[in-house]
Amino acid sequence: MPHACAVILFSPVNPDAAALPLPLADAKARLCAACGMCCDGTMFELVRLQPADSPKELAALGLKLKRKRGTTCFQQPCSAFRGSHCAIYAQRPERCRVFECRQLQQVATGDTTEGEALQKIEAAREQAAHVTELLSRLGERSSRRRLKQRCEDALAQPAAVFGSPDSASVLAMLSQSISALEALLDADFRLPKDEPTGPTGTSLPR
Repeated sequence: MPHACAVILFSPVNPDAAALPLPLADAKARLCAACGMCCDGTMFELVRLQPADSPKELAALGLKLKRKRGTTCFQQPCSAFRGSHCAIYAQRPERCRVFECRQLQQVATGDTTEGEALQKIEAAREQAAHVTELLSRLGERSSRRRLKQRCEDALAQPAAVFGSPDSASVLAMLSQSISALEALLDADFRLPKDEPTGPTGTSLPR
């Protein structure tokens, strides 16, 4: 069964960080550095390039691009993501420049504080780490694929494939844990139409 395709969707507002009030810009920078889930394969599967992006220049910077039915994109986890920062930040693609998750938007509007947003980031990252630990217990350590996809692949296998007496219980916990993580991401981070549509509201063909 084909995997659902999750594509980054962006806020209709594209604020220039240099134009933001300094305390707000600093808060956003701290939250992004503490998070990284829009880059590391936790939230999304791929990002499409925009007309203003230069595939040649991005590829020269080390970004691993692919063509998908006429669309140039790159998979998540992003090959330019280095733990807590972007290795090509100054030259990052347009969609990466304009994306703001729900927490960043709510901090900007004053609907939540930086501290409250950080608590939600920590909770989501802890849940993602738990999912990753369960995958590791099943012998699944392919960290270069989106987390949800890794879970779907594991859950599609019978417990006997994993060769451990507790595989069935681990699979059950994995199913519950990835469902909880996806619900948390939908509630606190993704925008209402982030998945499975792209920034123009159209799904990316597989």
